[in-house]
Amino acid sequence: MTSLEIKTIETFNRMWDTWKDPNVSSIQESIATWAKNCKGFGSGLTEIWRNRNDFKNYCEVALQQNPDGFIVETKWIETDHLDEQVVALWGEIVITIELPIKNIVIDPIRVTGVYQKIGEEMKLVQWHASEPDASSAEELWPGTGEPKFYEEVSVLFTDFKDFAHIVSTIPPKKLVNELNEIFAEFDKITRHHNLDKLKTIGDAYMAVGGLDEQKDHAISAVKTAKEMLKYLDLRNNENSIKWEMRVGIHSGPVVGGVIGSQNLSFDLWGDTVNLASRIESSGLVNEINISSYTHGLISKVYPCEYRGKIEIKDKRKIDMYFVK
Repeated sequence: MTSLEIKTIETFNRMWDTWKDPNVSSIQESIATWAKNCKGFGSGLTEIWRNRNDFKNYCEVALQQNPDGFIVETKWIETDHLDEQVVALWGEIVITIELPIKNIVIDPIRVTGVYQKIGEEMKLVQWHASEPDASSAEELWPGTGEPKFYEEVSVLFTDFKDFAHIVSTIPPKKLVNELNEIFAEFDKITRHHNLDKLKTIGDAYMAVGGLDEQKDHAISAVKTAKEMLKYLDLRNNENSIKWEMRVGIHSGPVVGGVIGSQNLSFDLWGDTVNLASRIESSGLVNEINISSYTHGLISKVYPCEYRGKIEIKDKRKIDMYFVK
């Protein structure tokens, strides 16, 4: 490899540095052109997502959610010294967008470029990006592909007792600080036990285990719930505001995906999610309430107390257990 080819690769790699900082004017200008006249760098990537008019909105929202911009990594790269001042470059790159819930990976993108030596620098004079491999099972970005079916996961819901009363008795700023501290600790606990936090809705917290095909997702969900309750117990011993919490877990199939092009978030759908929520609301404070299906997945590890058939919101009666 000639020194000029080495310099070309260094120049190619440096062009992604601006993607690390969305405040750099070049990335803002590129995004602005994607949905307009497709000038500049955006013209190459527009070819990948042609006929996808929401891509500009998607990029803007992604950058808002991830102030560190995109991560671009080179899979492979080759060069050819065409003449004394011109080098051709071929390669594959992977774009990763780290969002709060789930990373989005666009892989692979095949690129070609022609670089010319101007002064002491190699300048990009021609650029092309081709579509990702059509055989790839991954969608290009949220909402453009079919949602994924997960055969079995464990969905965990938590909810605080008398939350409306607590809201009425403490200042809003204090309430937000309390929830922020608690949920921040819950985030650490879920990560530690290989669960994914999905969202918070008011005082409710939702997490799921098994999206990565983890076999012991139900056991991990129970471990998570136990550690959450232990944390609250310790916290209550040291604070004037006492938080009492219900926990519900149900396991089964779900559909997951990210929809829309704005306010992106990964979510789950299906009866498993609905039942997990109903099981949580049918529980008691400081108890882990689980379905019979989840009981079958954890009974060899955790002893449980059978509660009987409990009627839930839609009038169904569900076998439930408390984890001991």
